[in-house]
Amino acid sequence: MNEAALGLERRRMKWGRGTTRRTRVRRSAFAMATIAAFGLAAMHHAQAQEQQQQQAQQAQQAQESTLPAVRVNATADNDDTVGLVARKSRTGTKTDTPIDEIPQTINVVTSTQIEETGATSINEALRYIPGFSSYGADVRSDWYSALRGFTPTVFVDGLQVPNTLNLSSWRVDPYMIDSITILRGPTSVLYGQGDPGAIVDVQSKLADGGRYREAGVQIGDYARKQVQFDIGDKIDKDGIWSYRVLAVGRDGNSLTGPHAEQRFAISPSVRWQPNANTSLTIAASYLQDWGDASNNFLPAQGTVLPNPNGKISPDLYTGDPTYSYYRKKEWSIGYQFEHKFNDIWTFRQNTRWMHLSLDNGAVWGGGLDASDPTEQTLARYAGLFQPNYSRFDIDNQAQARFGTGPLEHTVLLGFEYNRQNSTDSEWLAQAPSLNMYNPVYTPVSTAIFSGPDSFGQTNTRTTLDSFGVYAQDQVKWNRWMLTVGAREDWSNTKQDDIVGGTQLKQDDSAFTGRVGLTYLGDYGLSPYISYSTSFNPIIGVRMADGGLPAPTKGRQIEAGLRWQPAGKNLMLGAAVYQINQKNVLTPDPNDPTGTFSVQTGEVRSRGIELSAVGNVTRNLSVIAAYVYQDVKNISANDDTLGKWPVSIPLPRQMASLWADWTFHSGPLDGLGFGGGIRYQSALAGAADNSLRIPSYTTYDAAVHYDMPHWRFAVNAQNIFNRTFVSGCQSDSACFYGNPRTVIASARYNW
Repeated sequence: MNEAALGLERRRMKWGRGTTRRTRVRRSAFAMATIAAFGLAAMHHAQAQEQQQQQAQQAQQAQESTLPAVRVNATADNDDTVGLVARKSRTGTKTDTPIDEIPQTINVVTSTQIEETGATSINEALRYIPGFSSYGADVRSDWYSALRGFTPTVFVDGLQVPNTLNLSSWRVDPYMIDSITILRGPTSVLYGQGDPGAIVDVQSKLADGGRYREAGVQIGDYARKQVQFDIGDKIDKDGIWSYRVLAVGRDGNSLTGPHAEQRFAISPSVRWQPNANTSLTIAASYLQDWGDASNNFLPAQGTVLPNPNGKISPDLYTGDPTYSYYRKKEWSIGYQFEHKFNDIWTFRQNTRWMHLSLDNGAVWGGGLDASDPTEQTLARYAGLFQPNYSRFDIDNQAQARFGTGPLEHTVLLGFEYNRQNSTDSEWLAQAPSLNMYNPVYTPVSTAIFSGPDSFGQTNTRTTLDSFGVYAQDQVKWNRWMLTVGAREDWSNTKQDDIVGGTQLKQDDSAFTGRVGLTYLGDYGLSPYISYSTSFNPIIGVRMADGGLPAPTKGRQIEAGLRWQPAGKNLMLGAAVYQINQKNVLTPDPNDPTGTFSVQTGEVRSRGIELSAVGNVTRNLSVIAAYVYQDVKNISANDDTLGKWPVSIPLPRQMASLWADWTFHSGPLDGLGFGGGIRYQSALAGAADNSLRIPSYTTYDAAVHYDMPHWRFAVNAQNIFNRTFVSGCQSDSACFYGNPRTVIASARYNW
């Protein structure tokens, strides 16, 4: 195996884990017992709170008998989020701004949409937004994959999660999510380094002074069993202190292979709000996953290309039943503080510490075995991966609202610092081949990494420090809103190769900005235009002259139109954009060994996006999206020139529609039906685009019934169980899409 191929395998693969049944049962029992313990404690506190509230209500009723009744009416127009439609977003500007004033495309997936469509991961929650494409569900990571031609950067509650390998990405269980905001285009002016496609910001369910009493269960295909609860309330009678605890325990089987997939997650939070001007929310999270790779690497021959032996079964397991395993732990703790000094100045500080550790033994496919001319045999590789990540973030914001003559200003000044420490230990080896049409598994053990088929060990330690200062002014004049922002970032990276005994140090800095203009027109129409830039450091690479590469630079021009029809809980949007990313690495034409790169590469992404979300009538709600995109390498020194990138799936066209009809009166009151259709056009595979992956259409469905205190639902994805290939990174790395899954759920509120 040559060095280039080995490097590709290192980047491409880092996979799965399974356990014995006895261990699985113990872990599942532990998770369920832990949830039960927390649930009983929370329920006991809730019962005590209810008794106090009943006594207070009795006293209040006695008092109200002599007082006039006062009725308070709230309208949907005054709410930030109503069902499927969010009206405000802090993600777009880091200020609490109506979405129709933000000069970039924003999509918000609410908790209502997550529940209505039956999403069981963040990937699934995003499948009905414009232009989101992925390779399918995976226990190891949420492959956010592609938005506007690039991999988006992931945030939770406004702070970035650890920057990790795909196999160890930070995960949030959908039950813990209040909403997911997608801010499209370059976002470095507010959020620092990242590619120019988009950011995905997950907002957690946190203590907010509200009363929450909810418990639920799920059962489904692949032996899925899940229990969950959400308990929260005021702690004291004045509501100065409040709490909230969410927990999930799940047991089930992998989509392929003999191993289980299990999860235990818990998320407690406490809020202190002594008055209307001050609040402090302290939040923690813990998640542990046990599982195995459920997304196999398969050759093009037998998936998208003919194979004399027929199609490869989508149920083929390319791992090893005795060796493959996956264990991940992640936890975080932090706070969100806000204090309003007066009518002008407000200070906010968001801080969080996160840690993630992984122990992963994997066996995966590496293309057809060249020694077998019958094309039946799959070459395989084995790996042992033990990365660890720790990350600290702090974001300080000072906001001022004031007027200067006819102009209204919202000024934001910020200073942000983050530090990430990571270690990555990897062992790679050639594993025994596997007959894909009559699989017989030769046992694999860790001894393979010290034998003749071993490729050796890599062990690196990386420290990244990043500082950023930024300023933004939102200037409003009559119906016009001008948004101007600027930021300067400095980053310092130190990487130690422990095995090789070498060290690499890298300093980067970049200036980024955004300027956008929005017009708040009649009939709920708000057109906008904007220009924004981004940067992203390239870590761990040396150039031919011994120097270090400069960060990639992105720029976008975007124009769009939003429409919120008067009196409707409905939002429609359209946008056109072009993104150019420069300083992309491409092979050095003066280096015959192919070892070094130069930064003359450039990627261009442009497209059209259409979306609609909300209620068409009282009974009918819709989520609709269409995207046409053109993504190409417009500058390169190899056969990728003029071709579509393939490290992420990039179809030219995508369209989706979800519709839900719910009866709100009559004998069928509370009964609802939902259905969805998702289309993806053909896309390119392999770096030279020599593969063509066919288009596909899948269908989803749901039925649900709401009654006092209860909600029952059945959700099905890919209901006709269509077998399709979701993408190919090369002729040895193709992926089948997810098969049909059906999940029944019951939720009780009290």
